[in-house]
Amino acid sequence: MDRFDAMRALVQVLDSGSYTKAARQLNLHKATVSQQIQQLEDKLGVRLLTRTTRSVSPTEEGLAYYRHACTVLQQVDEMEALLRKGGNAPAGHLRVDVPVAMGRLVFAPEMRGFLERYPRITLELSCTDRVVDLIPEGVDCALRGGPLPDSRLTARRVGDLRFVLCAAPSYIEQHGLPAAPEELIRHQQVGYVLASTGKVRPVILERGGQTNECAVPARFVTTDSAAALSAGLDGLGITVLAEFVAGHYMASGALVRVLPGWNCPSLPLHLVTPTNRKRTARVQAFMDWAHALLLRRLGAQLGVR
Repeated sequence: MDRFDAMRALVQVLDSGSYTKAARQLNLHKATVSQQIQQLEDKLGVRLLTRTTRSVSPTEEGLAYYRHACTVLQQVDEMEALLRKGGNAPAGHLRVDVPVAMGRLVFAPEMRGFLERYPRITLELSCTDRVVDLIPEGVDCALRGGPLPDSRLTARRVGDLRFVLCAAPSYIEQHGLPAAPEELIRHQQVGYVLASTGKVRPVILERGGQTNECAVPARFVTTDSAAALSAGLDGLGITVLAEFVAGHYMASGALVRVLPGWNCPSLPLHLVTPTNRKRTARVQAFMDWAHALLLRRLGAQLGVR
């Protein structure tokens, strides 16, 4: 068994969602892909995948192995690409835009690693919650949550941005906890204004096929996700926060989940580049690195693919 071929087969099966699609993309027979994964499971002594007639999903061990395999395969592919190009590493200036919270909590702390890996790249990282128009603003790559109506962009879906409804203990002590979505009308929210609409994001809750859009009054609204987090922590109201932002505070008790039996709808998360530009080696290098970073740091909270 070739370890790297087996790892690549596992990653492709989970990325594509089926053995048949993985075999087609790897240009192999379906039986070969199945055998590679079986041999990998035998060697590791654990079951990596759960397979039904309709879907393939990772076990807990399989998900952990998948995350590490993605990183290993990315490094191998990068090294082979460098050798094929005679050692000409990606170079030049790169402009990247990511949402504020993602930039502060995830990307900025990891920039040293990217720049050390690619010493000939200089990088400009902008952190904004507005929808940047990549082409006129000269942005090479952006991380964007939500639908992508702009046909001028080429997208790589990397996961789903999940949200939670939460509040500070000080707010709950003063106002109590709602027992049902209908009770939110008697509460206050920290309103977050969407850059795409200029309006306060509605509080939408889902459960078992049922959807409630709740009209929650707001005495404080903001266009800044960091300000929304601060206001929520200060007890100004119930707020909808990205799960990767709220998770630390809920674990420490600084925030409490509200209506835990209900879920906020998630948004698709994409890395996007202008379609009319040839994707340079530095852009491709950043996209591969960013995908691996999101998988490593936030895989469970983002549903990273």
